[in-house]
Amino acid sequence: MTKRKRRIIAWSILGGILAAILIFVGVCGIRWAIHSKEPSSSYGSYEFKGGDTKFNLDLFPSLVVDKDADELKIMQIADPQIKFGSFTRDRKTMDLLDRAIKNEQPDICVVTGDLTLSVFTYDAFKYFANFMEKHQQYWTFTYGNHDSQFDCSKYVIYQLLSKYEYCLFDPGPSDIHGESNFLVNVFKGSKAESNLIYSLVLLDSGMYPEGVDANLSDWVYDWIRQDQMNWYEWAIQGLKSIKSDIQSSMFFHIPLKEFANMYYLNELANGREVSEVVKKQLPDVEIAEVKGVVREDDKDENEFVYGDEGYTVGIYYQGNAEGADHPDVFEYIKNLGSTKALFCGHDHVNNLKGYYDGVYLGYGLCCGYHTYPFFNNPKIFTGKVLYNAKLWTDENGKQMEKGVTVIEISLNAATYGNLTVNDRGNSYYQ
Repeated sequence: MTKRKRRIIAWSILGGILAAILIFVGVCGIRWAIHSKEPSSSYGSYEFKGGDTKFNLDLFPSLVVDKDADELKIMQIADPQIKFGSFTRDRKTMDLLDRAIKNEQPDICVVTGDLTLSVFTYDAFKYFANFMEKHQQYWTFTYGNHDSQFDCSKYVIYQLLSKYEYCLFDPGPSDIHGESNFLVNVFKGSKAESNLIYSLVLLDSGMYPEGVDANLSDWVYDWIRQDQMNWYEWAIQGLKSIKSDIQSSMFFHIPLKEFANMYYLNELANGREVSEVVKKQLPDVEIAEVKGVVREDDKDENEFVYGDEGYTVGIYYQGNAEGADHPDVFEYIKNLGSTKALFCGHDHVNNLKGYYDGVYLGYGLCCGYHTYPFFNNPKIFTGKVLYNAKLWTDENGKQMEKGVTVIEISLNAATYGNLTVNDRGNSYYQ
């Protein structure tokens, strides 16, 4: 072969590669433009109007269980963080969920945010929704801090999810913060006011706060706003007008500071040291049945978190603003008296659970194999939980697994609202 022919072949190959790259970039650009579409005005299923809207059960998705059901079984799916769908470690995540759903047969699955962390967000949501549709499994979802971080707006995600029969999702009211503030009301036998038995409250805990002077490496996260709490109060009062003793559980992505309070109070109860700075801030409340661990890397003392002086434990809770728009969410929950349990995700290597001032607080067990910790046998990262799976251990020093959290709530009149919560790792379903 002559030099000229070799040059022609080489340039042809290079040209083909460049053309393929340009086509790929062009396709990605078009997809990005389509999937990043925002509505011309605010959107939602109704307007809250500061509470002036009349409460109506038809405003919310509903789940009907058997008229003789003694319990409501919920499977919490925490942080699957699907990247590419059917590729790489996503297959392990979906295999785990496949076996868990078949084994547990939950009434509903609740994804507490970060369903995806991907430049192919739309495809990841579609992949997951198709999976649940195939299983004929009812599920619902509230946003995490990564779900619309790349190529997909929350508006487009809502348009996609609205096409699926088994997805009980709602964008919530158009005139408050967040785009997944809604109820899933549970009925026995049929959807009638007289059959209302329980409610799931879903709140959008946001992504990253605007107007906060902090770097990404400061691990600063958003928070539930005052107008969301006004909506929550309206919703609970509306439920009580139909069933006066209605109970509910709340689901969101980023934990409240009360999770850190419970951790420190439990440390003190077990005779372990807590700094004097933290001791002075801890409220005088009772804790009970606290179990699980906090394995996230501890925060640095200079990291910027609201009301965080001395709180260095690896619980990356909400909030970076003081004043009227930083409501005391837990105080609302206590005062209204309906919500008996809070469930969150976000901190993948924490599974702390227990009763705090009479309300159950629980991290869902992380199910995503495409999340940290990344390496089971790390060669370089020997001391970081974010990288080193060997350091992710339970209370007995045993290496923890990816898994799901199963929540069982009594619907029996004599034991109404009694709660059983269990983390079930991958090996449980083998």
